[in-house]
Amino acid sequence: MHVLLLLPFFQLLHGLDVSNFVPKVSADISPCKSCKILVQSFEKGLEKTKNGHFGGGNTAWEEKNLLTYAKSEVRFVEIHDSLCTEISHDQDMCFYLSSEYEHHLKEWWTDGRQEDLFQWFCVDKLKVCCPPKHYGPDCLPCKGYPNVCNSHGTCKGDGTRKGNGSCKCKNGYEGTNCDHCANNYFVILKNNTFTCEECHKSCKDSCTESGPKGCDECKDGWVYMGEGEGCVDVDECLEQDVCTSQQFCINNDGSYSCLSCDPSCTDCYGDGNDMCFNCATGYIMKDKKCIDASEGYEVEEKTDGHQMEEL
Repeated sequence: MHVLLLLPFFQLLHGLDVSNFVPKVSADISPCKSCKILVQSFEKGLEKTKNGHFGGGNTAWEEKNLLTYAKSEVRFVEIHDSLCTEISHDQDMCFYLSSEYEHHLKEWWTDGRQEDLFQWFCVDKLKVCCPPKHYGPDCLPCKGYPNVCNSHGTCKGDGTRKGNGSCKCKNGYEGTNCDHCANNYFVILKNNTFTCEECHKSCKDSCTESGPKGCDECKDGWVYMGEGEGCVDVDECLEQDVCTSQQFCINNDGSYSCLSCDPSCTDCYGDGNDMCFNCATGYIMKDKKCIDASEGYEVEEKTDGHQMEEL
């Protein structure tokens, strides 16, 4: 009965051309990355089997009179059969490539493995990758090669058959070869190389050195106090009527904030019922705090009653 039920399924499989099946992969994996994953898996297999030998018998005699295990087809088969088993992400694609291009891997193996596997397989044979610091269909050198993007950026398409080779500069750098400092950064020269460091937060757009003294111009909220101090924060809270009477002022670097007083205050100089200038309706000042008026009367009544008892 079970065989009869499964028969249509086997007939369906028999009619499919599984040789053309390409597994679905995540959107972020490129042909080059897929090839690298397979090569890395093969290299792990090489490492695992580097101390291996033919099983059974007199291994020394076998290696003297036969092919050595290190170069044998037996070792290749062991490596190939274990390919991709350690991979968790995009494993199906790795299995597919290992099967699809087994003949190429076998060719590299039997030719003596004279070349680097990645270069031979991914760059020269499949043409899905480029050597490091090269890009595009023709594997052209990246901008500024060999010192790509002045070491201050990355080459678009680096190591792949894609991209245009232009530089994507790191923060603080700009220019076609990342050879200039961006706005609000300044140059530091050392050992014939340059780096760009960010200006002080008080500087507006540009500076000549680090710290507030190096600003060419101060940002709003800062004031220039001469070469000795440079740009100094303006304390807006010292000015009158910065906040409303129901708020208190907090000074920040280059700015300020207005925060609401405690509900017990009509006006205040800080947060809490102990920082009121005057108490709101329904509150009274007690021990320099604005407390609920009813609580204040209860305290007074208890105090008066206690005093009467002592009398």
